[in-house]
Amino acid sequence: MPFEVPPWEDGAEIIDFMPMTSAGNGIGATKKSKKKKPKKKKSKAAAEAETATANGGFRYRPGGGPLAPPADTSSDDEADDEMRAMHKVRSGRVEKQRPPVQTTKGGKKQLGLKPELAQAALEAMEVTPATAEAAPSLANKLQTELLGGRFRYINEQLYTMNSHKAEAMFRSDASAFDAYHAGYRQQVEKWPANPLNRIIKTVKRLPKTTIIGDFGCGDGKLAQSLPNKVFSMDLVASRGDIIPCNITNTPLEPQCLDVAVYCLSLMGTNLNDFFLEANRVLKLHGSVYIAEIQSRFEDARDFVRSVGACGFDLVKKDVAVNYFYFFHFKKMRHVDKAVKLKPFSLKPCLYRKR
Repeated sequence: MPFEVPPWEDGAEIIDFMPMTSAGNGIGATKKSKKKKPKKKKSKAAAEAETATANGGFRYRPGGGPLAPPADTSSDDEADDEMRAMHKVRSGRVEKQRPPVQTTKGGKKQLGLKPELAQAALEAMEVTPATAEAAPSLANKLQTELLGGRFRYINEQLYTMNSHKAEAMFRSDASAFDAYHAGYRQQVEKWPANPLNRIIKTVKRLPKTTIIGDFGCGDGKLAQSLPNKVFSMDLVASRGDIIPCNITNTPLEPQCLDVAVYCLSLMGTNLNDFFLEANRVLKLHGSVYIAEIQSRFEDARDFVRSVGACGFDLVKKDVAVNYFYFFHFKKMRHVDKAVKLKPFSLKPCLYRKR
C-alpha cells in the first residue's frame, strides 16, 4: 500500500520506519554482514622470523622454486649458504672467497694466512739483488742527466764566444773540460756514425811519413788510431801527449805539417783565426780535412769562400750525408796572420731546453 502523509489538520502520528539503504533504483536493501575468514595458523619458521624482525634482527628466509634448497637440509646455516651461492650463479656474479678473518685479543681483526703464504710474503719483503741494483741505477740516471745538462751549457758557451774567452773559461774551471768531454762521449753514442772514423779511414791511405796536426783533439783518438806522427792540441790536455794551447796560436813551427784536421772543433766566433794558424803551420799544398754538423751551415758556399780567403782551395766536399758535412781543402798560397780578414763563424749547435 503506498505511503501517504496524513493531512496536517488531522494530526500527525509518529511513524517508525525500518532502516533502509539507498540504491541506484531507489529500492532499499538490507545490508548483509560479511563473514570473517578464519586465520591461517603460522608455521613455526614464520613465527621465528617475525620474532627476529620485531627484535631488530634479520633472518634470511629461502624462497621456493625449482632452484630452492631441499627442505630436509641438515642445518639452517648450510641452507642459507647454498641459497646465496645459487643466487650468485643465477645473477652471473663470480666472487673470490675471502680468507678467514681472525680476531685478536685487542678486538682488532687480523687476516689469517696459511704458514706457507706468510713465509712467502716475508721473503718478498726482503731486499732482492734486483732491488739493490735499482738504487744505483737511479743514481746513475740522475748523474747522467746532470752531466748532460752541464755539457749542453758549456757547449753553448763555446759556440757563442771566441777561442780566447773559451781558453779563459777552462782555465778558471778545470773540471769544466772533463765534464764537457764526458758529455760529448754520450752524444757520440747517439749519432748514426762518428765522423772521426771517416777521417781516420781517409788519413790511413796517406804515407806513414805524413805529419798530422789534430786541432781540437779532445781525447786524442786520432793519434791513437794512426801510426803517423800526430800533434794533438786542445785547450786542456787530458793526456800527457796532448799539447794544451789555443788552436789559434799553437807552439808548432811554421810549415811543419802535411795535414791539419778539424773534426767537430770549429767552435767559436773567430774561425778566420783558426785557418790563418793552419795556413802558418802547413806546408804548401798541405791538406785540411774538416767534419762538421750539417745544421751549422746556412750556405756551404759561403763557408768555402771564407776558408778560401785564408789561402785554401776546395778539393772535395761531401754534403750528401744526412748528419755531417765533410770538406777537403788544400793550401795553395801563404797568407800572413797579420792580414785583416772579415771574421766568420758557423751557426751554433744549440740543444733544446729541457
